[in-house]
Amino acid sequence: MTPSLSYYDRLVASVGRIARHAYYPGVEQTLNQCLEDIDALRTADQITPEQREALRFIVLGVSLHAA
Repeated sequence: MTPSLSYYDRLVASVGRIARHAYYPGVEQTLNQCLEDIDALRTADQITPEQREALRFIVLGVSLHAA
């Protein structure tokens, strides 16, 4: 049996799925909401500053290529 993923690992997987999702009308709003949620997690000390930056990179790095 494999160990369960950490909270952060689950966030990385979820954010990656959102960022890689095929284009659809409204995707920009979804990505912006994702960024807001990431910032809220950092403000609540649920993730570290480094984790925040890594998650933002996933969202921004993929969305920049989609433009």
